Amino acid sequence: MKNRVALLLSGSAILLSACDRQKQAEPINEDTLISRSVDSMLVITTENGKKTNLFSALVMEDYEFARVPFTEYRKGVEAIAYNDSTGVETSHIMSDYALHWTDRDLWELKGNVMVVGEEGRKLFSQQLTWDRKTKKIYSNVDSKVEEGDDVFIGDGFEADDDFSRWTFRRLTGRVSVDVEPSKPQDPAAANDSVKPAAPEPQALPQTNETPQSRRTGQAPEAERTPVPMRTVPKP
Repeated sequence: MKNRVALLLSGSAILLSACDRQKQAEPINEDTLISRSVDSMLVITTENGKKTNLFSALVMEDYEFARVPFTEYRKGVEAIAYNDSTGVETSHIMSDYALHWTDRDLWELKGNVMVVGEEGRKLFSQQLTWDRKTKKIYSNVDSKVEEGDDVFIGDGFEADDDFSRWTFRRLTGRVSVDVEPSKPQDPAAANDSVKPAAPEPQALPQTNETPQSRRTGQAPEAERTPVPMRTVPKP
């Protein structure tokens, strides 16, 4: 009996040891290992006491042990740059998803990407790459640019990261919108324009009526019919 128990214990120990070795032998995929996670992230940078940049994200997940380190923002990002001397907003970037390749300082933005420049120029796209080392942004999908009253549509978009200069490799459409308001009409002038025209005076009938005929009740000369004279024979 004791020998059987000893054999069972020995066998269990061997099985447990083999399982432990198997677990230790399984490699860890560092590309999917999250080294740091932050919720409701907000970063504000300043220079000489003045705000220069603002960055916010709902979720940040850092993969610093990956073969190519990157940071993922699964719920989108928002980045705003300010003029360090005037404090005026110079650029504004938003997207539903973002990926930042740390070593290359390269951003990949996807989903409802919007970029607003200092002069109000706007870019809309579903994909945008931002190379911070070269200070360039570009897209390989259809994009739209709104500049004043003009709308440009094309693919192969390229621009400076401050959106001061931009171009399309292939422009597919352009729309110009005239937004000049119509001049309001003067109410007085409008009322004058709808007034009915005065009736023209009608000519009175021509008669030979005189003041004397009106007093005596006689018809005007033009209306009296002469009566022929008859001679009565004498008896």
